[in-house]
Amino acid sequence: MRVSRCIIAVLLVATFLTPALRAQSWQVDEQQMKAYIDMMRKNLRVQKQSIVDDAMGLEAADKAKFWDVYSKYQTELSAIWDQRLANVKTYADNQDKMTDAVADQLIAKALDIEQQKTALKRKYYGLMKAALNARIAARFLQVETALDHLVDLQLASEIPLVK
Repeated sequence: MRVSRCIIAVLLVATFLTPALRAQSWQVDEQQMKAYIDMMRKNLRVQKQSIVDDAMGLEAADKAKFWDVYSKYQTELSAIWDQRLANVKTYADNQDKMTDAVADQLIAKALDIEQQKTALKRKYYGLMKAALNARIAARFLQVETALDHLVDLQLASEIPLVK
């Protein structure tokens, strides 16, 4: 039941993130785009923290340890998201004039970002396991992976295919 509520909440939050990434012609004022994305990211962080807290269902003694590790994870994840958003922007800027070279660069970067996310999850699974235990670390990874997939699905549904 708890996970279902989390999934519904994430879907609602994700629907607010993707309009920032699209416009009728995918061309928007860069300053407006940055301001909108910053606002949505702050809102998403607050929503995500609530969702993660609910899904983790930790006792008070474990919560402090969890959030100490998790906040560091979020900081590193944010840097990866900056790269991902920059890659989406590059795609948007080149969508109507896509070349094989640009498509190749975009995919190479996207695959690099995926590797970074996987390495980050692996790193923080270990840190979470050391701070708490393997079951809590596994739950952390399950929750993060579910949230990640939901956001990926929402983004994929909004970004047009390469022509």
